[in-house]
Amino acid sequence: MRVAIPNLEIKEQIHQTGIALISLFANDLFQFIDTGLQKSDGINWLTDYRKTQLDYANYNFSDPGNLLKEIIRFSSSPLRKPLRLAIPQRESVAFYDRLEIVLEDRNDWVHHHISAERQSLKTLIFNLYPICEKLQLSLKYECDQILGLLDGVELDISVADPPVVTSSKVETNSDVLREIVASIPEEESRVGDLVDKEFLKHSYTLHLSGEIRDRKTDRLLSSLYPQTAAILGALMIARKPNGGRLRVTSEGIISAYFENHWGYLATVKSDQWFPGHL
Repeated sequence: MRVAIPNLEIKEQIHQTGIALISLFANDLFQFIDTGLQKSDGINWLTDYRKTQLDYANYNFSDPGNLLKEIIRFSSSPLRKPLRLAIPQRESVAFYDRLEIVLEDRNDWVHHHISAERQSLKTLIFNLYPICEKLQLSLKYECDQILGLLDGVELDISVADPPVVTSSKVETNSDVLREIVASIPEEESRVGDLVDKEFLKHSYTLHLSGEIRDRKTDRLLSSLYPQTAAILGALMIARKPNGGRLRVTSEGIISAYFENHWGYLATVKSDQWFPGHL
């Protein structure tokens, strides 16, 4: 176990654990890449690369931000070579999308843009785990152990599985819920169906409590529309019990990241969502 077991009642320890998991992820990912490139390009591949790419003469690939930016933003980077061998082409877009999510997570944890709570740590692990599993990174062990500490929360449900519906503390027999349901088109997609429409610039987090947070401003939807937000959050957490990242289209289609793609979660009207976002 390479991560200290945190006291989940102490936010500072939760934050330290999140940072440690991200650091270990970068370490394991680079080891995977280094091993692959040593086999294909020789043990001096990194030295040779730095000779031909002077911008990277002092580039520190041990830094999660540097490593992920290089892999995500430069399709010609040699660091992608071992990944291409491990990731089928049909899964590559979803794989790099998830790496982008991890990069955003890294920025949030480093710059304290998240609240260091159980839910935040679970969300981070849910975002790391599929990559660890796909590449068989050692971090998978630490993720399993921390998840066990967090009451054994299950991994992302596969899109092939039926959506899991959990009980909600929110009273569903209300005019607000009927309004939300009435706003959903009759031809509504099924939960998890691929959403291939363009997303707006906004990004959100669906917490396990059902709270919906604007990631840029940290504002909660419940601070704007308490009753609507509570019911909408209960609806979405019932459809995706482990919460996670949300994106939205101009039509009000809310999408969540499922196993390897952005999938349908719900539909909202502009007056049910963050002002000025739709």
